[in-house]
Amino acid sequence: MSINEMIIGLFAESTGDGKGDPESVRRMLDGKTSYWRRKRAMDFIKSVMSGHGKEDLLPTVAELARVEQRIKELAPWARDHVVHAVLCYVLGTTISNNYFSQNGRIEVDTFQWKLASLFHDVGYPVQLAKKVWHPFADKINHIGEQAGATFDKVVFQLVPQNLDKLLNNQNSLSLIQARLNNWQLQIDVAAEYNNRISTGEVCHGMVSALAVLKCVDFLYQQYNHRREHYDIFTSGTINWNQDYFENDVVSACSAIFIHNLPSASFDTAKIDRRVAPLAFLLKLSDSLQEWQRPSMKEPTGLPAENFDLVIDHSRMVLRANISDDRIEEINADIQGALVAPDIGVVKM
Repeated sequence: MSINEMIIGLFAESTGDGKGDPESVRRMLDGKTSYWRRKRAMDFIKSVMSGHGKEDLLPTVAELARVEQRIKELAPWARDHVVHAVLCYVLGTTISNNYFSQNGRIEVDTFQWKLASLFHDVGYPVQLAKKVWHPFADKINHIGEQAGATFDKVVFQLVPQNLDKLLNNQNSLSLIQARLNNWQLQIDVAAEYNNRISTGEVCHGMVSALAVLKCVDFLYQQYNHRREHYDIFTSGTINWNQDYFENDVVSACSAIFIHNLPSASFDTAKIDRRVAPLAFLLKLSDSLQEWQRPSMKEPTGLPAENFDLVIDHSRMVLRANISDDRIEEINADIQGALVAPDIGVVKM
């Protein structure tokens, strides 16, 4: 049995309103081309985010994920993140329901998980742009060096303006910092963000978090501009209570913000599932989801048959038929950020 068959089967058994149709995931994976897989992944994301109640909040934000679908036409060698997001969502749901539930009854909020898992990579096109402009600058500099010229090297640098600014004099970085403090993580959010800007680096996790938070903030301004903490319904089911923004949306975006940070950011304090189960689950699922991810090296992605997830009452192991170096990298990624002595990747 491939890992897809396993996690989709367990996903089908899970409960929860608007979790998504398992058959639509199967159809996505059966797509004959990467274009159709991405299209079906987008259809799945929109269906999940258009459920009832507060799930109706974000069909508009789903449009952000379409940007990468369009970018792929210009850079087909880039790694796919839309199908990956759906598989992360299914994998994480499986882990939460079948492993977290057996170990201390740890619960992850359903809506927070939908938002964090399905949109954690929407900012990747910005990081992808760096991979385009750096070789361009390198080529110019190389020509100058070949000509023996003395010159200041050409550097392209991304300097985002106002991405962290919310309406009503609120700031995303401050909201995320407060949430990370609650999660007992010793991360200076503003310093991490400003360091990327000063060095010309791009962290798609940070960009994704700030973009999603800003888009949702726009929607709240339209329907609850005073940010009242009571139920405000539109279209019969959409609830714009500010509590949902502060509790659910900020939590999801905080998990997104840190999911791609290097292990060094967690040297002082790692993510503990008992304190920050959402952030733990996102980092874990993102690290483990290695199969069927097309890239320049693997145009069709690694087969799902090369992976198997083994869960028992005290340990969870991903068995993988991949290189020893890659297994070591994934384990280092997990152990560097998470308190997870019971979780790992081994050779199949």
